[in-house]
Amino acid sequence: MKNKKYIIAIVIILLVIVIFTISSIIINNKNTNTENEINQENVIEYEPQEGIDIDQNQVAYQKDATIDELKKDVGATGNDNIYEITTEYDGRQILTIKPDVQFCVVLSGILENKQPENNLEKLEEKTSNFLGKHGIWIAENSRETFQTLLKETTKNTYSINEEGYLVCETNTDANETDKKITDILSSDKLYIISMTGTCYILDEISGEVVEYPFEKMDPYQAYECYENDNQKIYVLTTNQAKKLSNQELIDAIICN
Repeated sequence: MKNKKYIIAIVIILLVIVIFTISSIIINNKNTNTENEINQENVIEYEPQEGIDIDQNQVAYQKDATIDELKKDVGATGNDNIYEITTEYDGRQILTIKPDVQFCVVLSGILENKQPENNLEKLEEKTSNFLGKHGIWIAENSRETFQTLLKETTKNTYSINEEGYLVCETNTDANETDKKITDILSSDKLYIISMTGTCYILDEISGEVVEYPFEKMDPYQAYECYENDNQKIYVLTTNQAKKLSNQELIDAIICN
């Protein structure tokens, strides 16, 4: 009888120990979860900001900054008449080439098929024939390539007249590409097309005419676009590396 009493006592003690241990674990878990919730509530989420810290004392952040001041700030040496001041999203004032000036330089390079001279007045004279024109004009050295591109992406028949403008000869089985081309041809917009993968632009720092061979820099880039009012220049890649489809090339023009 005594042995049985000892055994019962031991079992009771063990049960008490087990129950105490389990209770302690549960209480500790609750305390830990509560502390975590409190910590999470007190955490301030930080999202890293892109760009650099703004120093309002810099010339670029002064609303009344002049072209001359910004030129000195960035080391630009071009003539004042090629620049304009634009405002970035963060309020920073930056120098850019005037769109009409850049357009004139790029168009001159297309017309001459070489680096044009750095004389704005003469360049404007050479490009004045396009004032008031509309339609799609293709550079002489790109006409054969562009017609091949059209044959492979459209249903209509197209030709290029003596002046270099695209003409739709038939319009009976038009696809979506044809319809978009028709919309351009019937609008008051002028699209100038070159398929050389390079162009000549004014450098923003030096103000000098330089070559911009974008295809060599990025064979996946379809085009460079330059705008002036309702006129657009599209310099397309030659796609020598075959990184783009013909449809992607034509869409680069008609879908923008």
